[in-house]
Amino acid sequence: MTGFENKVYAITGLAGIGLAVARQLHAAGARLSLADISAEALERAVSQLPNASPTNTLTTVVDVGSSASVNEWIDSTVGQFGQLDGAANMAGMIGKKHGTGALTEQDDEEWDALIRVNLTGTMYCLRAQVRAIGRTSGGGSIVNAASIQGVRGFALHAGYSATKHGVVGLTRSVAKEVGPEIRVNAVAPGSIQTPLLDQAVAIQGKVGDMPTVFPRVGTADEVAQSVLFLLGDASSYTTGLVLSVDGGWDP
Repeated sequence: MTGFENKVYAITGLAGIGLAVARQLHAAGARLSLADISAEALERAVSQLPNASPTNTLTTVVDVGSSASVNEWIDSTVGQFGQLDGAANMAGMIGKKHGTGALTEQDDEEWDALIRVNLTGTMYCLRAQVRAIGRTSGGGSIVNAASIQGVRGFALHAGYSATKHGVVGLTRSVAKEVGPEIRVNAVAPGSIQTPLLDQAVAIQGKVGDMPTVFPRVGTADEVAQSVLFLLGDASSYTTGLVLSVDGGWDP
């Protein structure tokens, strides 16, 4: 893809889809500000970016559930590169009974953690990014990670599904606030081979049922290609969209 050269993108969640986005943007000539709660994940990510250096790549340990941590990261990004042109907010978590626990078994602490990371964390990132893009570039594009569980209900996934429905509402609302200068969209992946899917399989003992056209799990690179479409000029007339990348999941 073209049009990314020397632009600056902030990316959260460097273990799965976020890592794939980083690799593709780096290959397209973008400068990257990478954030993850795990220093090891950041180190692994940088090792997969050929010719990564302080001139084109910044890494920061960030807790997206802390507004101070997020604001410091975005301020550092602008301080390093002088601008922010877009972002991919891919950080997220699942619960310890993902796909196996009913709402009546949901403990308060885990519910709060899911909301804090998946929804509030996305809001903190989006808010800081909108401010920085408006201040330094005047226009740009942001993509949030929703989920198929953000556009439909799944039994035994109430907490996770609720957070992703929230991301969908946040995306659509903010798109109307900040457009047309800044576009805000989301991707809604189905079952994608990532560390989060590995965690879910470990909890459930198998990959969940997938009533899809494609009889397989998707890849992080396939989702990342959709993220880059939404970040780039090819989607210049698109905002407030929740793009399903789910293999043709039955309605």
